[in-house]
Amino acid sequence: MWRYYEQFRCHQGGGNECADQLAKEAITKGDPSLLPKPLSYLKVEIKSAALSIWQDNWDNGETDRSTHDIVPRVSNKPVGWNREDIMFVTGHGHFPSYLLRFNLRTHDNCSCGEKGDPIHHATKCRFTLSWHFQTPTVSLKLQWLKNILTNNLSRTRLRLLMRFICDENNLIVEDNNRALIHPD
Repeated sequence: MWRYYEQFRCHQGGGNECADQLAKEAITKGDPSLLPKPLSYLKVEIKSAALSIWQDNWDNGETDRSTHDIVPRVSNKPVGWNREDIMFVTGHGHFPSYLLRFNLRTHDNCSCGEKGDPIHHATKCRFTLSWHFQTPTVSLKLQWLKNILTNNLSRTRLRLLMRFICDENNLIVEDNNRALIHPD
């Protein structure tokens, strides 16, 4: 920055030779990173670099693949899901399959005897019959889930299902002690 001031000072005294010398020095020995850039430009560059790193990590990660299939692009903008939607998509919540991962359960079965994951509760479980959706085929499962999340009526039903699962957890998640005493 001081070189610019010196350059102008030389011009004021009529010393074009001094200005020419400083300009030549700046071209041959100057550091291009010293050129000032507007703050807005730097913010855009940093945001772009951060999103790129985030996207690479998201694409190459080993966890949350079901969520990645639904939301493949990272963004700073929220997807518009509430707590119940997130719990269903990620499988995090009062599901036996989730609780087993943290050794909070000895098995991943629902009280009805089948594997207690979100799809089971939304399509097959006899305890959640009032909120059932049509069972998707394996090849259309991703599209089925996307359709539920984009249809307001389906999302409302999904939210009611998730609230029921949270409120009536003792009905859905069989107690370990009870399971040992009364195996089905």
